[in-house]
Amino acid sequence: MPTCTCCAAARNEFKSPMFTLVEYTTKSNDKSKNASLINGNENNYNNNRLDIVRTFSPKPRLVYLGLKLFLTTWIVSVMVSSIMDRDHPEFWIAYLTHWGFTVTTAYFLMSCLLAIYLAVRPGTVNGMEELEGCIGLFVKITWALFAIAVPAEVVITILFWVLEFDGTVDYISVMVHGVGTVLLVIDGFLLGRIPLRMKQFLLFEAFSASYLLWNVIHAYSGIGNPYEKDGTQSDDAIYASLAWRNDTRGAAILTAGVLVVGNPVVFLVCRGVSRLFPRRLREDGGENMFRGGKQNDEEAGMATI
Repeated sequence: MPTCTCCAAARNEFKSPMFTLVEYTTKSNDKSKNASLINGNENNYNNNRLDIVRTFSPKPRLVYLGLKLFLTTWIVSVMVSSIMDRDHPEFWIAYLTHWGFTVTTAYFLMSCLLAIYLAVRPGTVNGMEELEGCIGLFVKITWALFAIAVPAEVVITILFWVLEFDGTVDYISVMVHGVGTVLLVIDGFLLGRIPLRMKQFLLFEAFSASYLLWNVIHAYSGIGNPYEKDGTQSDDAIYASLAWRNDTRGAAILTAGVLVVGNPVVFLVCRGVSRLFPRRLREDGGENMFRGGKQNDEEAGMATI
């Protein structure tokens, strides 16, 4: 039964909107609820909705916001140092590592702003059945960045240490190829309890395909590589393992392996890790808390800080 309900939860996530608030849990003692999930009946799960405030801006607020600001400042400083540390900073964005870290930095910045906003004005999302309006878009963008960043950073870390590591260890390299990934997981899964939905795999796959397309364009367009011109490396390929002109077959095999095998496996593992931590569900069971009237946002914010 656990396997069946787990597969049913994944199937329902594919059928639902990419950023649905409905939580298809498999940890239910209600056998009828599990049976309904397996049979595709989603109605029994409509009241299991994520609490947006407790997920993206949990209590104790001051402690969480302090940690959030610290982690965000740390990540941004690493990104700035990474750019300034390069001999050719104009070529910094050419690397997959930096694509991934850019998304990670964007997530930390967006999630930090979102956490502060929800701490001050939690009433703007209370009773919300689906993510709508400006605040809904804000949450979706933050969630999408996280869904891309986590599996992307895991794949980037694995590829670097397996294919590209040359024995040189320094602070920036370790931060962008491992430590940043750990901080991202701690922030999103442990502190924030942000879930990964199966349909969000499409975002991660689109991100990966976009970088690989850029890599092919770079290889055949004659853009060049400043590190070849200054003698640092022998060819103009961004990565030796993706030298499309010199080793087309090898690059194609690696690309297919990442997109078809590596990415799905890594995303499933990341989703599995995200499900290890209990979701923060709405205590009202999904019913609109403001059915009897609207509550002043400022008063609600002061009461929850």
